[in-house]
Amino acid sequence: MRSTFAIVEDVVYRLKAAAALLNISENTLRNHLRDSAMEIQRANKKNPASPAVRLFSIADVFALARWRRDQELVKRVSPEPVVIAVDLIKGGVGKSTTAGELGVQLSLLGYRVLMIDLDVQSNLTQLMGYESDLTIDEAAQNDLDDDAIVTGTFSTICGQYMESKSGRGTRMMDISSVIKYPFGENGPALIPSDTFLGDLEQAFTYAKGNRELVFRNLFKDAAAGNVPGLAISDYDFVIFDCPPSISFSSTNAIAAANLVIAPIRMDSFAVKGLSRLVSEINGLSERSPEVRPQLVILPTHYSTNITRVSRMQHQLQAYKSNLSPTVISSSELFPKTQENYLPLTLQAPTAAPVGEYRLFTEFLLSVIAKNQKKSRTKAEAAV
Repeated sequence: MRSTFAIVEDVVYRLKAAAALLNISENTLRNHLRDSAMEIQRANKKNPASPAVRLFSIADVFALARWRRDQELVKRVSPEPVVIAVDLIKGGVGKSTTAGELGVQLSLLGYRVLMIDLDVQSNLTQLMGYESDLTIDEAAQNDLDDDAIVTGTFSTICGQYMESKSGRGTRMMDISSVIKYPFGENGPALIPSDTFLGDLEQAFTYAKGNRELVFRNLFKDAAAGNVPGLAISDYDFVIFDCPPSISFSSTNAIAAANLVIAPIRMDSFAVKGLSRLVSEINGLSERSPEVRPQLVILPTHYSTNITRVSRMQHQLQAYKSNLSPTVISSSELFPKTQENYLPLTLQAPTAAPVGEYRLFTEFLLSVIAKNQKKSRTKAEAAV
């Protein structure tokens, strides 16, 4: 039985594709296989008539990524998890796609990633292989085990957390069962969404203290070991997929974030939504000076054949210091990711949009490195 709707056992990669996923050369991959002593299945094991080429599974690739991390071939980018909120008050711009592809790309580089779906539409949850309304009977009918069923969301965690802070002596239960591992323990982790995630907005109305900083305080307490089952310090990155609406959930995600990624669809008028997001970030920073996320604008659905693109490019010049140098091209491949319950990076490692998301991931890592250097310089100057 499977634990997600994605038929991951049917997805295999030859050496070239596996190397592309890991962003290393084929020779480097061969050396890693030798040094790690990992056994990779050969094509002729099942079919003697096939050539004896290696066939890497998704689990194999993520295991190699984790091995690279364990060998310190990949260094931690920050002493604390880098929190990223993917947000824009407009639907259909590529928020869930960006959150999912970025999470997978970072995991393939060897980083530990936790993705959190904050949208009741559950697009990120579906992209990772889960149907949020799946019942036990339906799971059995689809040859899925119990792990395929969404039993909790970030609302489950935050609701318990806010209740524990209410002064009524309530203790948090272990929330580890809420976290999903769609590609095994070496791949990205996911806190899924379902329709009950909407309860979180009502829960905020009863929160003690600053309701805009609940997520931020939750992560601080988790880092101190006070949130059972949420070992937040084990992660290098936490990625929020925010809903396309004004909400306490989005505000909290922005307030907890080091980076806010705003996907801007280049074939629609999304600049008003961007202006609203900038105002929200500035307002949060004024009310809470410790909240200072950096905005990164990612143009998506890019095509030179679309007449609106030149107008959009002109409008975005007002934010040119925040613009990503990489754009994500329009592609008919993206709709298939939801159908197959699998991110495009894992479906088509050498596809052009996958390469663009890889470049964007590298750009983000360079931004984080610069920010870390500035922080160290500032700390040293203060001594």
